[in-house]
Amino acid sequence: MAGGHHDIEGPITEKVIILDLLKAFPDAEGVIKKHLGPRCFSIPGSKTESLEFLAAMHDYHVALILADLNKLCTNPPAKTGHF
Repeated sequence: MAGGHHDIEGPITEKVIILDLLKAFPDAEGVIKKHLGPRCFSIPGSKTESLEFLAAMHDYHVALILADLNKLCTNPPAKTGHF
């Protein structure tokens, strides 16, 4: 159970900071854009927010993105969350 979503397992949680995720897994950008659209990173500061926040800004359920990200990313990035 990752990040409190009962049906999602893997190292990536909704608390991961987008920039940290993209540094560790550049292919994650395509996964996020697949779910949120090609302009999802056009919001100022979008890469400095959590995946959970970015999904909420696009009125999208973060668990759907997490499912695909955890298939792609087998190890968590070095830094996750705001702390």
